[in-house]
Formats: sequence, C-alpha cells, structure tokens
Amino acid sequence: MKFLILTLLSFTMIGTFVGSIASSIISSSNHLKENYLAENQYYAEKLAATANLLFKDMFKSLEVAANNTSFKTANASEASLDLNNLLQSTSYFNSTWLVDANGKIVATAPDINFEGRKLSSPGAIEALEKKMPLVSEPYIGATGRFMILVSVPVIDQSGLYAGYLGGTIYLEEYNSLKTVLGQHPLTGNKSYVYVVDSNGTIIYHPNKHFVNRNVQSNVYVQEVMKGKTGSLQGENSEGIDMLAGYAPTAASIGWGIISQTPVNTLMEPTIDLVKKSILNMIPFMIFILIFSIIFLTRIVHPIRDLALYAQNISRNKPEQIKKIPAWYFEARELKRAILVTVEHYQARLIEAESESKRDQLTGLYNRRALDKMIEDINQYSLILFDIDYFKSVNDQYGHLMGDQVLRYTAETIMAETKNTDFCFRWGGEEFLILLPETKQEEAYFISERIRETFARTLSPIDKPITISAGVGTLYETSDYFSELLHLTDQALYEAKHSGRNTTIKAKNIPKLK
Repeated sequence: MKFLILTLLSFTMIGTFVGSIASSIISSSNHLKENYLAENQYYAEKLAATANLLFKDMFKSLEVAANNTSFKTANASEASLDLNNLLQSTSYFNSTWLVDANGKIVATAPDINFEGRKLSSPGAIEALEKKMPLVSEPYIGATGRFMILVSVPVIDQSGLYAGYLGGTIYLEEYNSLKTVLGQHPLTGNKSYVYVVDSNGTIIYHPNKHFVNRNVQSNVYVQEVMKGKTGSLQGENSEGIDMLAGYAPTAASIGWGIISQTPVNTLMEPTIDLVKKSILNMIPFMIFILIFSIIFLTRIVHPIRDLALYAQNISRNKPEQIKKIPAWYFEARELKRAILVTVEHYQARLIEAESESKRDQLTGLYNRRALDKMIEDINQYSLILFDIDYFKSVNDQYGHLMGDQVLRYTAETIMAETKNTDFCFRWGGEEFLILLPETKQEEAYFISERIRETFARTLSPIDKPITISAGVGTLYETSDYFSELLHLTDQALYEAKHSGRNTTIKAKNIPKLK
C-alpha cells in the first residue's frame, strides 16, 4: 500500500508539475502575443502620425522657400544658392530641385550639371500635371536612384504657374525617413518597421535589399492598403510567421506603416519563464516528497497491523488487536459511519413523525400537531372555518375536483397568513388557523380578509367558494384551550346557520367572581 500511494503521489506531483509548466507556456505565449500585437499596432499608428507631421513640415519648408524671388524669376545662379541654403537648413531631403513649367531643370542642390535638361521621370511629370503640393509614387530618378519627390508649385510674380520646387528622398540611401522609422522600441526582440506605398511596394526597410520589392501578397499589407488600422498574425513574403501591427498615413501620402515581430522570438522569454518555474518548484517538490514518505509511514503501519489482525481472524488465530492511535483513519471512519447511520435513522424518525403531523392531501398540519404547538404559545387566537356547500361540490363535480378545492383552500390560507401562523386541516372541509400573539379583533379582521379573498377568487370549479368562520381568543373567550375550541366551534355553527359566508366571534363565558 505504501508503494502504491507513493507511486500515485509521484504521478500526481509530476502531472501537476507538467500541467503547470504547460499552462505557463500557453498562458505566457498568448499573453506575449497579445502584448506584441497591441504594441506593434500602437507603434505603427504612432509612426503614421509622425510621418504625417514630417511631410507636413516638408511641405511647409518648401512652400516658404517657394516665395523666394530667385525661384519666381527662375534665376539659375541665385536659385542654386537658395536651393543649397534650403538643403542645408533641413535634414529632410537628399537633394533639392527647381524645375520650370516646361519640365526643364533650372537648378539643383547639390549641383549635378543638369541645368536646362528636361525631366521625363514619373515624379516630375506627376508634379507638372497636378500643379499642387504632393508626394510622388516611388520611381527611378534622373540620377538612377530609387526615390520619392516632395514638391510644391512655384507661382511667378504675375501669378502664373512657373514650375515646381521639389526635394527628393533617396529610398535606398540614408534619409530622413530612416531617422524617424529606424528606431523600433522592440528591436531587441528582432522587431522592425517597414513602409509600403499604395501599390504594396516597399519604400523603406531596415534592410535596404528589400526596398523596391512588392509585398502586396502579405495579408496585413493588403489590409493597410485598404486604409485600415489593426493587428494580426501572418506570414511575411519570406514565409516567416509575424505578429504585425499596421496603420495608414494620411491620404495625401498614401503609405502604409507595418511594425512586426517574428513569432519565434516569443519562445525566448517563455523558455526563461519555464526555467525559473522549474528551479523554484524543485525544492518544494523534494520537501513534499520527504514529508509524504514520513507521514505515509505513520498512516500505513496501523493499516498493516489491522490487515494482519484480519488475516489471523480469517485463519482462526485470534489475537488481541494492537492499540490504534486516536488519529487512525479506519477507526475514525468507523465511528463516523456509525454516527452517520444513527443520524440517518434519527432523521427518518423525525421525518416520519413530521409526516404523521401533516395532512397528506393539503400539506397542512393535522390535529395531532396542535397539542404540542399550543404548549409553547402563551397567547393566541383561533379561526375555525369550513367550506360552504362542499357536499354539493363533490356531488356535482366529483371527489377529484373536491380534492382540488381542498388543496386550493389550503394554498389560499397559507398565502393570506404570516410565516409565524399555523394552518391545519381539521377534518373533511373544516380548517383551523392558529394565530400566535393575536387579539380577537385582529383575528376577526384576518378571518374576514380570508373570507373575502375566497368570495372574489375563482376556485378550481371556475367560480368562487365561500366559507363560514368562527373566531375565538385565549383569555378573551376562554382561559382553556378545550373550552376555547368548543366556543369557537359554536361560533362557526352560528355562522353557518345565519346565512353562511360570514365570520362570527365566539361568545366568552363570564368568569366567576
């Protein structure tokens, strides 16, 4: 038995241990996933808002510069100086350009000797056609670089469109976007941010080899291209499972910001948690095992003694049983079983006694229960009543319907009396209500209320029944119960012979002086 119990205990401890570790892994993993998804979404939204502000500042810087006279008059030498000043005064652009209304380059900074050359790049054509502040789609520029153009129109002194002032951002080189987007707070967990344009082409990525790659097949890229904000788990273009948060920039920019973390990085903190849990639980498990062995020895030895004694009895070798400690389980359980058996039969006796004091049809007390009750009550009133013309109910509707009327009568008087009152079926269609600590006037009022309730309520025979009642009170009607009951019964008799459906107070007997 000791071996079996220790084996069971070991399996229980191991199962609990493994279950706890598994639960910790699942709980920790799910919790980390939720945290990373929420943090990546938050960071994507934050970067989208930051990008909006960045381009707003870019437009503001270009719009202020576009008012320079050199740009309005297209003076190449002066414009070249102003473009250099613009380029040096901000860290937004990799180069600045002034292009006339025909698409010819007026000046650049830094100077690349392109003056007078007509531009045919998509960004330049888009700026000339729209004649409004805009951020171009990514394109290969005149210098052969992958770039975007941020431009504002230039209006000459006559109020006519004179071309545009633009700043370029080289997407595959160091730029202002890299400064803003490159510092992810979760980089220690291999998290990073990248940006796609409205076509799903990467225009910023911490690994420049991914720039200009189209990744619109990614499910979260598809969501952000629709202008949605959110987070989800999915594979990236290289089949790596990611926890991604995404948010779009302003419609005038048309980009999507994706912040993502590889799912496999979640295992590192989870494994650390498991290691700590194991180290913390091992000493506790060793202590429990040692304590269990000591305790089991004290439990099993008395059981073994009992088993040997039983074995000797079965072999007709009786011997005196050894003394069993007070905490001995079997002795305690035997005692408990005996007590439970006694309590069971006591409960059955009490139940039988209770049932003997109840009317089986109505559930009310019967006459047998009354004698004991009145011994414990100092002052009380009685309402004794019966159902008028009940014989006609049985004759007209049958005894089954008569029983329903009796049950209905019991339910009604129970509903009309207090919990401290006692209701009895006195016999046949006759009922008695015992009202502790109740004067005769109050008892009369209660009897009338009950009578009126019966008179206005439909009974099981689809019409009201009426009752006739007598009311008597101890010490007001009589000093003795037997006499009080007799006088109350006379009052009931009088109520029946005075027209029924009424309550009569019992006449008290004058006391001898």
